[in-house]
Amino acid sequence: MVNLTIRDPFRNLFSFPTWDEDWENLYQPKGLKVRDTDKDIIVEAVVAGVPAKDVEVEIEDGVLTIKAETKKEEKKKDEYQSSSFRYYYTTALSGGEWQKTKAEVKNGIVTITIPKTEAARPRKITVKAKEG
Repeated sequence: MVNLTIRDPFRNLFSFPTWDEDWENLYQPKGLKVRDTDKDIIVEAVVAGVPAKDVEVEIEDGVLTIKAETKKEEKKKDEYQSSSFRYYYTTALSGGEWQKTKAEVKNGIVTITIPKTEAARPRKITVKAKEG
C-alpha cells in the first residue's frame, strides 16, 4: 500500500500568509524550523514514524541535509504489502562548529544543535563619546 499526498506547488505563489502563520518561517520548508540563539544554531525537523537509526544528518560546506526513511513490509497469506516514507530537508547555514554538532530524535522530531564559532557569536561593542 502506497500513501500519496497531493501537493499544489503553486498554492503559496498566489496567496499571502494569514496572520496566524509565522512570517519568519515563510520561506522554510514545512516541517523544518531553524532557530538562532546566542551560542547555537538549532534545527528541528519532523521525522514522524522514523526511528533514530534511520535518520541521517549530514553537513557539508555549511549545507545541512536531513534524510529520514522508513520501510514497512508485511506478508499476509497471498498478499505482500510494502510502504516507504522519505523526508529530505536541506538548508544552508553559516558560522557553525560543524564537528561539534549533536542530533537526537524525540517524539518524531529530530533536533540538531550546532554550536556557533566564536566569531559568529554576538558581542557588545562599547561606544565612546569623542571629545572635540
